[in-house]
Amino acid sequence: MTNHIANKSFFMFTVGSNTVSEKMVNKNIRLQLNEQLRCLDIRVESQISLIQELQEFYRRRGEVELDYSKSLEKLAKNLQLRHKEQKQNRREQWPIFSSYACWQQLIQQTKSLARDHATLSDIYSTQLVQRLQTVHDDCQRIYKKCREIGYEIHEEILRVLQELHTTMKTYHSYQLECRETEKKLRAAEIQRAKIQQSIPKEKLERNKKFKVIEKEVLKRKNKYTDARLKALKAKNEYQLCLEASNTTIHKYFVEDLSDLIDCMDLGFHSVISRALMLHVTADQGRCRQVLNNAELLSHIIHSMDSRADKQKFLEQYHTAFMIPKRLEFQGGQQEDLIVSTQKEMLPQPSLTTLVECELQKTLNAEMDQRLAQLMARTNHLRTESDEIWKTVETAEINLLEILNQKDYDVSGTFGTGNTGSDNNSMQSFQLQYSFTHQHTQKFNETLTTTQSSKLRSDKQEIEEFYLTKIREYILCTSRIARLDSKAEFLRNALTKDSNAHTNTQTKITVPKRKRIGRMNLSGRPKLFGGSLEEYLEATGEEIPLVVRSCIRVINLYGLHHQGIFRVSGSQVEITNFREWFERGEDPLAEVTDASDINSIAGVFKLYFRELREPLFPTIYFDHLISLAQIESKHEMVLGVRKFLSALPRAVIGVMRYIFAFLNHLSEFADENMMSAYNLAICFGPTLMKAPEDKDQVQYQNQINALIENMIVFHEDIFPKESNGIKYEKYLTPGTFDDIDIGDSPTEQNTEDQDTQSEDDSDTYEATALFDFEARSDRELSFRKGDNIQLYNQISNDWWRACISGKIGLVADKFISLKIKGEERSGGEKNSADFNMKSSSSEESVRKRSHSVGGNSLAPSTLSTMTTTNICEITDSVMDTKQEIIDDTKKYIYHDEPHAFETSMEYMVLASNNNSINESNADLDGSVTATNDNHSRLSSNTEHIYSNSHFKFEVLETTV
Repeated sequence: MTNHIANKSFFMFTVGSNTVSEKMVNKNIRLQLNEQLRCLDIRVESQISLIQELQEFYRRRGEVELDYSKSLEKLAKNLQLRHKEQKQNRREQWPIFSSYACWQQLIQQTKSLARDHATLSDIYSTQLVQRLQTVHDDCQRIYKKCREIGYEIHEEILRVLQELHTTMKTYHSYQLECRETEKKLRAAEIQRAKIQQSIPKEKLERNKKFKVIEKEVLKRKNKYTDARLKALKAKNEYQLCLEASNTTIHKYFVEDLSDLIDCMDLGFHSVISRALMLHVTADQGRCRQVLNNAELLSHIIHSMDSRADKQKFLEQYHTAFMIPKRLEFQGGQQEDLIVSTQKEMLPQPSLTTLVECELQKTLNAEMDQRLAQLMARTNHLRTESDEIWKTVETAEINLLEILNQKDYDVSGTFGTGNTGSDNNSMQSFQLQYSFTHQHTQKFNETLTTTQSSKLRSDKQEIEEFYLTKIREYILCTSRIARLDSKAEFLRNALTKDSNAHTNTQTKITVPKRKRIGRMNLSGRPKLFGGSLEEYLEATGEEIPLVVRSCIRVINLYGLHHQGIFRVSGSQVEITNFREWFERGEDPLAEVTDASDINSIAGVFKLYFRELREPLFPTIYFDHLISLAQIESKHEMVLGVRKFLSALPRAVIGVMRYIFAFLNHLSEFADENMMSAYNLAICFGPTLMKAPEDKDQVQYQNQINALIENMIVFHEDIFPKESNGIKYEKYLTPGTFDDIDIGDSPTEQNTEDQDTQSEDDSDTYEATALFDFEARSDRELSFRKGDNIQLYNQISNDWWRACISGKIGLVADKFISLKIKGEERSGGEKNSADFNMKSSSSEESVRKRSHSVGGNSLAPSTLSTMTTTNICEITDSVMDTKQEIIDDTKKYIYHDEPHAFETSMEYMVLASNNNSINESNADLDGSVTATNDNHSRLSSNTEHIYSNSHFKFEVLETTV
């Protein structure tokens, strides 16, 4: 009895603790939602104050314009002083907005405005002020509507959390009741078991006490069955509400908040741009001296980006907009031990086990039916959501057409004061005045009161309709997300249950996220400083050109470069590369060496450093840090894989590509000094930025650890079966699409090679030194001794050649050029063998010598020799003692497009302990013996003699 009371008290304490924890979570979420509204209020106040300041600026600018340069200079000083005074209170949020740069540029231009211009005064004091007042009114009205939408969503979230709290309390009460009935059932079963052991079987059925206890067991079994069924249903409902709550909160913080802010900013910068473009066009027509200032302001205006403003705002208040931790299941942890404990006490399966099986079948049927209902409801809502979105797109297009009207060009209103002393000047003045008058009249007609009123009413009508549809779309997609999460939970539960005989449900593919305001994009999307996801969606590329091109060059020429990504490159070259890539061109297409490798690595890092949103989003920062703190590598890999499933597929493809490249680069850490740890130090701050209010030193170590683990375990983290471009470790410098290979020389090869002109300098002849098997369609296969016709050398390591009428690539290291006039008879070798030479450049030789190390001779010191030439070796070389060494070493060309997979170098030295004064005949005999030894080696070997050490080197190449 005491244990029963203690267990009950413990369960009640656990339930109470879970309830208190749930209330604290709900309270924190409520506070966070209120904090968001406060932040949004501050944001719109900053926008309005910025607009008001612009209005004040132009109003005073129009008044002071008549006072010429001194008054304008005084105005600029006053404005700058006031900005410094109010920088800590009212204007603290100004730098968040990209329009703040416009205000700064306006102040700078004010210092140079030294002319009195009546037209400027009219434009500044009337048109600009009116437009900015329109922006001011629109901003307040739109924010009020969006705030109501946000408040409605907050109420929906709190309602879902309240429903979750209710289902949790119901589940806990039913669970407590189930435990009580189970304990009573177990006690009755134990009592029945004792009676069965004390009474013989033949008297058992007639025993009254046994009959009474049997009825008691049956009664308690029925009560337990009912209680257990209610508990399981309550648990199921609780888990469904839990999934719906988590999905609702996650969708709100990830999508709805962003969409609301985008909705608030829709057209804000467009209207400000229209107003400020009046100033730009006025400056362009005013004079040539201030044209540069006007162009600078125009550049700042066009660089305004509401998405970038939103990203800065979210980063500054990241604590308010960070995704909360997932709500965890608050049930008892020991409820799964009931059946196993009962099995240990009873010799046969207990009734609870049988009841569990029966209840599971009932629940499976119920869940299957509910899953079908959820799927049908979700499909209906998805269709409804698509229809709403089509309406939203149409309204957005119409609204943006009104907001983006190009009615700001007033450059033709200037130049009326210019007069000429001759007839040509007078005619030019009259034509200019006529054009200006017509242009001004046309401009004024477009700004009539009637048209402005009609345009404003149309805009407000479309705006009201647009906001209504945005509200419907957000609420509809929220319901879809909740239903999808419930359906996914039921689908997983039915799949894991081996006893569930239900039809397999096909998982609904989540459609691509629709973005508000994307219709405002025009032309090529921004590469540097833009959004990776938006760039890939707009261009259709799987990997950005700057990433593919930089990785290709580093793969070919920079894998062995010491300190790559750590040594800074030329800032001028990096800037030039950036401008080329921004225009959509590839400046690295013709790179054939490693001379600019540091600058190429610099522009590669610059691209990821300037992304508007880091490759690892800031809203997931706390979650990523928790993954970095996991000690088990296996659990860390699983956690990262689960995190990647929440990212867009396009971003995952880019991540897989760059981490595979970094892993390949770290394989050459012995040469380039860039291990996975060093690469993580270089790319950690670039790929994953820590918020400003975090301890940069503390979190940077954890960021580096996470990036290092992703480099090392990239094959386990990223799915191999996924589609898309995959990184290839071994590349050739170019393809036939990149190289002009000319016409096919098949007909030319049919002619006798001996009849070719001696003056033909476009082709060369070469002899194959080794056997070579092609590894791709671009390469040619050949055997040792084959004649090869060479066209041109496309890099230090490859030739474009022709063999038997087939054109392709031939490795430079496998051939020797022939000297014209050389005898081609195969039965006799002469001194022309000495004239075979390597066609590689000194740079290629240096790189190959560096990659091989000290285990072999430099290729520039090697030459092919025959036995008849040994007598020509100098006497100083013959003074060296000769030994036989059979040493097998790995020999890999790291700098070649394809590394030799299995290559060996055999060092075979002639053995002879005779005196150093042996005759040349004895020397020839030792050479013959050595050649006999060589004949027992692989047929794919070649003698290479070193003139400095007089030793035979046999290079066995297996391709």
